[in-house]
Amino acid sequence: MADEEMKNTSEKKNDAEKEKDSEKKVDSEKKTDSEKKTDSEKKRRIPLWGKIGIGICLVAVLLGGSAYAVVDYYYHKMNIEDDSTKVEKGEELFDEDENTGNLKEVDPASIQLDSASQAKESSDVINILVCGEEAIHDDRGRTDSIMIATINQKDNNLRLTSIMRDTYVKIPGFSDNKINAAYHNGGMKTLVATIKENFGISVDGYVLVNFDSFQEIVDAIGGIDIKLSEEEVKYLNSTNYISNPAYHTLHTGVNHMNGNQALGYARIRYVNKDGKCGDFARTLRHRTVMKAIYKKMMNKSTLDLVAMIPKILPILTTNIKKADVVNYLTAGVKVRDKNPKLETLNVPVDGFYKITRVRKMSVVLASPLDENVEQMHKFIYGSALENKDKKDSKVNITVGQ
Repeated sequence: MADEEMKNTSEKKNDAEKEKDSEKKVDSEKKTDSEKKTDSEKKRRIPLWGKIGIGICLVAVLLGGSAYAVVDYYYHKMNIEDDSTKVEKGEELFDEDENTGNLKEVDPASIQLDSASQAKESSDVINILVCGEEAIHDDRGRTDSIMIATINQKDNNLRLTSIMRDTYVKIPGFSDNKINAAYHNGGMKTLVATIKENFGISVDGYVLVNFDSFQEIVDAIGGIDIKLSEEEVKYLNSTNYISNPAYHTLHTGVNHMNGNQALGYARIRYVNKDGKCGDFARTLRHRTVMKAIYKKMMNKSTLDLVAMIPKILPILTTNIKKADVVNYLTAGVKVRDKNPKLETLNVPVDGFYKITRVRKMSVVLASPLDENVEQMHKFIYGSALENKDKKDSKVNITVGQ
């Protein structure tokens, strides 16, 4: 009897252990299925860096699309000019400069201006003529600033060439005069033709702003930082170059300037800068302002830049087609990302000019012209410049007394 009880107890114990083992097995199998499911989810799950990467790509695509959409919408709000745009000829005017010092008056007929024999072109180089119009009255004024903004996609550089407004040149269809008269005489088409005729530079389009537009652009980007000398501060705070007296608050050193102040600074002519005087000093200030604007734009996000398009495009005059606006902006951003430095050149170049007086005007002669043309071409086109016989590009200026 005792043996039977012991046997039954042993069997019950074994059955209990088997049942327990069975439960463990089931739990183990369930756990394995769960773990397998988790592993499968892990394989499908995108890691954090992947999400960030996709997010950046999506934002770039959306912003790129937004930029195109904004340009597409606001493009026709600009003053668009094309080949069919009629431009009335302006009456030829000649400055009567006072402070010409001891410059001897030269007979205009004694100045022989030759032309650049051939204009340079390259599919790798985009040249945009950027000009500021000095329109004192309602009539078409003159170009106070004349600059060529270059995007060189072969050498990956951004460059800015400023041509002095007092440079004496041949103006197609008109008398020889200061280059700033070309726009007044026949509009931007005449200025483009003048640059091509005298310097052998082909431009792919132009952008024109007046004084008011320039101020609005500077204000739209939040102002710019310019370092002023004591003499510049004294001049700006006591003259009408800064038209709003409330802004006569500048000080020696770095100033954060609004549009009205920046315009006044850019127009200074009779205060020396870095050893330069007259129009040399003014064009140096033009480049200083443009570099300050460029630096400010570089520090803005893509979203901020897109947001500024509605403020800036409607105040511009251009002949650039809508598709090219987007293409040029894209090319500029690509080059900037590879090389953000903005280099500048002044024309006439140092050491190759003469100052004289003609028709009561103080003018600057790019002399010898071939040296100026050669240095301009090297600066703008770089390695994209085709090697041609120097004899084909020789041009000169001679001044008879």
